[in-house]
Amino acid sequence: MVLSETGNFTKAAQKVHVVQSSFSTGIKKLEQQLSCKLFFRDNRQVHLTEEGKQLLPKAKQLLRVWNDMESLFSVEYAKPLRLGVVSEIDFKAIVPMMKSFHERFPSHQVQIVEGNEAELHQNLKNESIDGFFQKYIPDEQNGFEHQLIRKDKLVLAVPVQHVFASKSKLPLKSIDQQDLVERTNCSLYMEVESCLDQHEIKPNIVFQAKGDDMARALVASGIGISLIPQIDTEYPNIKYVSISDHQFHRKIFLVWKKGNTSKMLKNLLSL
Repeated sequence: MVLSETGNFTKAAQKVHVVQSSFSTGIKKLEQQLSCKLFFRDNRQVHLTEEGKQLLPKAKQLLRVWNDMESLFSVEYAKPLRLGVVSEIDFKAIVPMMKSFHERFPSHQVQIVEGNEAELHQNLKNESIDGFFQKYIPDEQNGFEHQLIRKDKLVLAVPVQHVFASKSKLPLKSIDQQDLVERTNCSLYMEVESCLDQHEIKPNIVFQAKGDDMARALVASGIGISLIPQIDTEYPNIKYVSISDHQFHRKIFLVWKKGNTSKMLKNLLSL
């Protein structure tokens, strides 16, 4: 099931925390047991065969049943998975992971708390939360581990009535002298500022927005444009335009305490 989602043996093996050779052997044995080919490979990706597509929903059903059976005999599963989210993170970026977790482990309860980075670090040290989402790689020397869970490219968010809205992509220099809603909470703030200075691009900063939702709302009102992470959720009156000559990626990490043996946390990390 993980292989069908990633389309790559290496990534799938990493997600389930086994070496690639063992993962590939397991797939081969399953195909031999079922006497059919479940995946075919081209030069770029692994794809499900027709037999694989028929098996996938049944495999998901079996996994749900197994997880429910396992939870009946585990005291730990009676405890909620406690996760923190740094206030400046757009929660919409976390929703797909939470949805996937609920679909695979419907009997597991999740509690979400919001706070600043210092508060959540302290909560993690005190073990009052199991992990939290933040935008920076933590200092491994402080007893934390991390996993990249999302990477979104920055695009131009423009009002639908803006002249840029008819474009599919634009060079970064297009924002020169444009009214810009600046996102001060962005983990790429210094990188973007440096790039703009290097290329002598000087937008007209009309607003400074702390959060992504605030920036989107200001753009939708027609006040200006903004450099913002592109996520799957659509926003009324906004068009996203790709940047053709530069790539900026906002990253979100899940951070947890070294030595955490929570099965629920491991289940989340396996998604």
